[in-house]
Amino acid sequence: MKTDVSTDITLNDAVGQLGALAEPTRLRIYRHLVRHAPDGLCVGDLLPEIGLSQPTLSFHLKTLLTARLVTRRKRGRRVFYAPEFRAMNELMQFLMENCCEGNVCLSVLQDCPAAAET
Repeated sequence: MKTDVSTDITLNDAVGQLGALAEPTRLRIYRHLVRHAPDGLCVGDLLPEIGLSQPTLSFHLKTLLTARLVTRRKRGRRVFYAPEFRAMNELMQFLMENCCEGNVCLSVLQDCPAAAET
């Protein structure tokens, strides 16, 4: 069944998101946050788990945030980061939009309970 897969993502958005994930440390951070979805982690809890200094972690989180791959929320003095599944799903749809002669054959996050909560 052919379906028009429409996403709000542009080629430049996709390049930015893929570029953000193309750096090994950021990819490791993103994958770690996915494991803690949908709530994500407080920066203070992420630091020892990732093993980076606070400035280095902040730099990488800012890059992921700018690429819309993570969300940031404050609770009091604590800052939490979580994966932005909607953006990742849009990226995957963008990458796969011409797959199988236009048939929708990939819904990576369709059955993910954590993705449904975002």
